[in-house]
Amino acid sequence: MAATRPVIAALAAFLALAPLAAGEELTIAEQIVVDYRPVVARVEAGDTATARSRLQGVVTRLNIDEGSVVEAGDTVAVVRDETLDPKLSALASRIEGLKSRIRQAEEDLERAEALFEDGFYPRARLDEQRTGLEVLKRNLASAEAERNALSARKGEGVIRAPADARVTAVNTVEGSVVSPGEVIASFATLNGIVRLSLPERHAGEVAEGETVTLRLPTRGGDIRTATIVKVYPELRGGAVIADATVQGGLDALVGERVDVLAPVGERRAIRVPQDYVRTRFGVDFVRVKVGDRFVDAPVALASPLADADGELEILSGLKPGDVIERPKDMTHEG
Repeated sequence: MAATRPVIAALAAFLALAPLAAGEELTIAEQIVVDYRPVVARVEAGDTATARSRLQGVVTRLNIDEGSVVEAGDTVAVVRDETLDPKLSALASRIEGLKSRIRQAEEDLERAEALFEDGFYPRARLDEQRTGLEVLKRNLASAEAERNALSARKGEGVIRAPADARVTAVNTVEGSVVSPGEVIASFATLNGIVRLSLPERHAGEVAEGETVTLRLPTRGGDIRTATIVKVYPELRGGAVIADATVQGGLDALVGERVDVLAPVGERRAIRVPQDYVRTRFGVDFVRVKVGDRFVDAPVALASPLADADGELEILSGLKPGDVIERPKDMTHEG
């Protein structure tokens, strides 16, 4: 049995050096790689808004809850002032009475004018009736204007969403009494812009027009690209505030932590597609051309995981100008 071991070893060496059928070849060249450092930031709403009551009354209907998505103009709550309905009823009765008096005054004035034409009615009395009719019409206009004002005030009890937004807080419940100016709900707008809050030490790295990479650690490390559209000139709580547009939108919670991958420098590196590397028994190999043959050369990887482009960084084992071949058998062992 011991005598066969040299034969097996020689056969393995021969197979490693034996020429194989031509596969896809790739010439190694260095690439410029940008190193990033994660900076912890917070996602805030690009804009916030509040819905406030303009009446003193009772919340009779509430159509929202925390997390609800509303569109501009949607009814979010209804506040009812119990004192408005009796006033409107009294005004309606007053208006009907004035209209009846005006109709009667117009008929009397018509008869008086006919008598005046025949010389049987004094001018002073006719002028008095005309003045009385004018007063009644003005009283009617005043009552109708007052009714319209009360109706408009009653309509103020319908509270609408100020913009397309997500409800972040509801500060009341149905049946509660609210005062004018009291906040009913708060909103975070859904305009495709997120507000990032970054530590002050990174103020020099944030500028309008720059593209940054966001990583969401709470959502499986999801990667998004964002463009800075505005940097606010004032620090808030020791943080730089910047607005950014995120490609594809950002479905995150207000206040959620994100990692902003800030560039810290550039370097040269050798990167190869993941399918050019195969692993056997814990060792990574790349098929490198030596003469007219391809041999399996061990390499050291910076990370066993490929990047977003499906490439692996090679720390040692390859140099610029090497020609490598895509292995046919991509099964990983060990």
